[in-house]
Amino acid sequence: MWKTRAEGWVKRAPLAAAVVFFALCFALVNRATADQGAYVELRLDGIVNPLKVRHLARAMERVDREQARFVLVTIDTPGGLVSSLQELTVAITNSKVPVVGFVEPETAQATSAGAFILLATDVAAMAPSTRVGAAHPVAGGQPLEGAMDEKATNSLSSLARSLAERRGRPPAVAESLVRESRSFTEKEARAAGLVEILATNRAALLAALDGRTLDFRGKPYVFRTKGLARVEVAMSKLDRLLDTLADPTLSSLLLTLGVLGLLYELSSPGIGLGGVAGAVCVVVGLLGVSVLPLELGALALLVVGLAAIGLEMKVPSHGLLAAGGIVSLVLGAMFLVNSEDYFGGVERVDVLIFGPLVVVTVVGLLLLARLTRRALEAPYASGESALAGKTGVAKSTFVPDGTAFAGGVFVDGARWQGTADVAIAEGEPVEVVEVLRSPMRLRVKRAGR
Repeated sequence: MWKTRAEGWVKRAPLAAAVVFFALCFALVNRATADQGAYVELRLDGIVNPLKVRHLARAMERVDREQARFVLVTIDTPGGLVSSLQELTVAITNSKVPVVGFVEPETAQATSAGAFILLATDVAAMAPSTRVGAAHPVAGGQPLEGAMDEKATNSLSSLARSLAERRGRPPAVAESLVRESRSFTEKEARAAGLVEILATNRAALLAALDGRTLDFRGKPYVFRTKGLARVEVAMSKLDRLLDTLADPTLSSLLLTLGVLGLLYELSSPGIGLGGVAGAVCVVVGLLGVSVLPLELGALALLVVGLAAIGLEMKVPSHGLLAAGGIVSLVLGAMFLVNSEDYFGGVERVDVLIFGPLVVVTVVGLLLLARLTRRALEAPYASGESALAGKTGVAKSTFVPDGTAFAGGVFVDGARWQGTADVAIAEGEPVEVVEVLRSPMRLRVKRAGR
């Protein structure tokens, strides 16, 4: 018996060993994959505005989802809004993982607000022929004057010093970027201690980061970049559109056209396409210059669109108001629903569903507007005059009554005495010609004749 059991164990041993071997291999592969990790990369280029703040915030959300090791921010900006700059530096300095700033490609710049962003990063790097600095505050392209200049300069100088001290960079050099508006090439910045790494491209930067030790939040952190997966967070199409509209020339043009359209509408009787187009241009222009929050601007466009379609039912504009309202509704829906905010199941608005639905809705609204306009253009009728043209049925045979024929009719839910020029048989359909008085009766005729 014992011999039989021993033989069974011996036969099962290879199978058990194979199961254990494959389980260990699977665990090692999973551990290697988990250890490999990823890093999140985003790009900040162009004017620094609230859209860049939202872009960085979205990247920070991906850090939590992907459990990324660090964030790589590539920079090429001439500056921007002080309020947006402050929000960006707060987000970078409070990041849960280290943030690496890289001024690239060649001839790129991190000037004005870009210099503060680079100072805020935990590790700063620059590509060949790039520059950083020139961070003195200005307004509208012109230097500030008097107390306002002193106030802004002192505030930004203290910010530059604190950001530099946080990462062990020379605070006096960082302050000179603001007070003296100094600018450094990549080699000068490296020699002055403003940046830690000079790299020709992203691959060279990752190689230089590998094994680098950093004191991050009071604990030692070692960069391990070999085999890391790259998770790129790009700006959504909507944000790129708004970023393009943020150009001062385009936004000023939209605001000017919008105001002119509204003034034209107010100076002429009625409400037409000029008012709708003007309102849309003003809202989009305010969104472009970041004066109006995105969600509030989207709701304003939806209200303008609905109002325009509603006015189409009252004002004969030959569909122009409805067309303007449709454009406003579509723009409002685009700004309100950002596909990049979704993660997982829903990634974008399905055009194959959204498009036909918009077309059907538009056609239905246009038909409703047409019916409403016809009803409004019809002559007003009430009481007895409203019976003219209605149809009914003869309730008795019309018999001669002097020069005419008389009989009973049933019209509009009531029984009436009727008179006609010809004899009408009982049950025949009749149509009211007019209402006669003294005595009250209906003059009718055979329906359809």
